[in-house]
Parts: sequence; structure tokens; C-alpha cells
Amino acid sequence: MSTATRVIIIVVFVSAVLAAQSNTGNMSSLERQQAIEKAVLKTYEQMNRAEINLDADKFFSYILDFDKGLIIQDGRLFKTRQEAYEIVKEGFEGVSHLKRVYEQTYVTVISPETALLTARGTSTVTLSDGRELSGPFAASLVYVLRDGQWKVLHGHYSIPNQR
Repeated sequence: MSTATRVIIIVVFVSAVLAAQSNTGNMSSLERQQAIEKAVLKTYEQMNRAEINLDADKFFSYILDFDKGLIIQDGRLFKTRQEAYEIVKEGFEGVSHLKRVYEQTYVTVISPETALLTARGTSTVTLSDGRELSGPFAASLVYVLRDGQWKVLHGHYSIPNQR
């Protein structure tokens, strides 16, 4: 086989591979987006299970540790993960049961390593003394992929004002 024939075969092969990749580019991009959405929702579900189990340690294992105003809850800015953790852990001590019903949950993929989750629903909390509190909530969480795990970079939780 001559050198010219080998070069032509290599060029045709490389061109075919590149054409195949470009034809599946959109599909694999959509598949990647769907995989990210699924992974973020799975992490969110695990966080919710930890919350329902009143397990602050497990819940905060899904949250990055840094000091840049990571969590906002009803207008209160927690400047550090530790500050938010202590408040949540203390709050869980007065709760005997927690239930959340999600009416809407959306994931927006911002990049292969960043996603925004927004949700709204209703929380019902039974306190240790038997009182029950129920009301709507809304949340937005920015997730980032770190060391193969989706973690919360920023979270904003709110309870709408009663009108």
C-alpha cells in the first residue's frame, strides 16, 4: 500500500469519526444535562431525607464549608457553615417530626459543574411539646460539583409572609 493511500485512509477515518461526534453532539449534551439534573435531584432528596430524620450532621455533609454568606433563611444571613449548622442542630432538638410536600421542583443546569435548584411546597413540623406548625416554603440552592459530589454552594430558604 502506498503512502498516499495510507494518508487517504487515515484522513477518511478521522473525518468519519469527527462527523459521527458532531452528529451526536447535541444528543450527548442533552444527555449530560439530564444526568446533571438527575444527580442534583438525588443529592437534594438525600438532603431532604437527612432533614426529615432530623440529622443535622448528614444534612450539612452536602453543604460546602466556607465563610462567604452561604445560607440565607427568612432574611437572616448565616456567614459561615458552622453558624448555620449550630442553629439548625439546635432547632432540630425541639422537633419530633418534620414533613415536606413538594409542589414544584426545578433544576436549571448552568454549566457541567453548576446547577440551580428551586422548589416550593408545604412544611409541617411537630414540636416536642406536641404543637404542630404548617405553612408554605420556597427554596433556591446553587449546587457545584466538587470531587465527584454535588454540594450546596449557596442556599436561600424562605417562608412567605402571611397576608
